[in-house]
Amino acid sequence: MIQTHDAPLLDVRDIGIAFGGLRAVDHFSLRLDLGQLHGLIGPNGAGKTTCFNLLTGVYAPDTGEIRLRGRPIHHSRPHQIAGAGIARTFQNIRLFPHLSVIENLLVACHLRSRQTIAGAIFESRKHLEDERMMEHKCLALLDRFELADQSDEPAASLCYGDQRRLEIARALAIDPKVLLLDEPAAGMNPQEKVQLKSLIRGLLEGFNIAILLIEHDMSVVMDLCEQITVLDHGCTIATGAPAEIQADPKVIEAYLGASVETGEPEEEGTADERG
Repeated sequence: MIQTHDAPLLDVRDIGIAFGGLRAVDHFSLRLDLGQLHGLIGPNGAGKTTCFNLLTGVYAPDTGEIRLRGRPIHHSRPHQIAGAGIARTFQNIRLFPHLSVIENLLVACHLRSRQTIAGAIFESRKHLEDERMMEHKCLALLDRFELADQSDEPAASLCYGDQRRLEIARALAIDPKVLLLDEPAAGMNPQEKVQLKSLIRGLLEGFNIAILLIEHDMSVVMDLCEQITVLDHGCTIATGAPAEIQADPKVIEAYLGASVETGEPEEEGTADERG
């Protein structure tokens, strides 16, 4: 259920960043509450993944602020932001390929561990209890994601769709409040996409989180998201419900490269400049 109080879970206010003379993201704002699934879409080079990098501390914004549960995080490092409650997946899968499936999750679990170096060296009772608890948690996650039977297999041996699901499971292993999914349906076949949509819907209530989703497959976005924000050239050009976004002339123009009113194509060279 979505929060009803005024303070949002994630409050992004007018953040922006420039690389040299290019303004990659400009005045980006977003409010996200528990139980909400918000889509972030736009043409290639629109600034979507840059927004994710700003939210997770890969980049520090030049302007604006980011607050998680009321606390500013825009000057925090990535591991601090992950610890505060924001986890992400990546457009290009970034598993540890030579570690086993369960070891990929255990790596994430150690973010919350209170183990000491001495406890690990001497295998103290507290250390062993902590390890058992983390393993139990990871096995439960793998069971939910239908990966338990492959827990001891190298992550690289999984099929593509299973690797995508493992990456989501790994993000959830740090107990986030906000989950950022960067093109989770990329490379999936139609049946895998149906399964993915069902999985994502179940995450909202099952894990009591909010989700921000980047996705190029519009059928996935329109089926899943309650609200959608559209970026073009780093700027927000529309925000609204799926039906509103589908009918918005600015969105149509951004994707089709032609004015809805005149039907004339963009000036030559514009598409190349987008990247």
